[in-house]
Amino acid sequence: MLSKPNVKEIAPKVGNRYQSVLAIAKRARKIEQERLEKFNQNKDRIKEGKEDYSEYVFDAVDRASKEIADGKIYIKINGKYAVTPEVELEKEIREAQEANKE
Repeated sequence: MLSKPNVKEIAPKVGNRYQSVLAIAKRARKIEQERLEKFNQNKDRIKEGKEDYSEYVFDAVDRASKEIADGKIYIKINGKYAVTPEVELEKEIREAQEANKE
């Protein structure tokens, strides 16, 4: 279950709550696949104690939701970005300008 960031916080970056859940699930599957591939490549080193296994223990759903909320991942819907990097950058610039006015 997501606590921070939750689906309601991610929805503006994706479009709606339904799309948010789909995007998180898709990204979480990709993260989990990458984690398993990396673990299998380093399995012998872990067994020998040359590498710590703790970096392979994490919640893929939490990591996916944080990546989307932080703007590290941009979601495409029907071939178009839901929120483009440029829109996010413009929003950050406006917020910074408003903060400087105060």
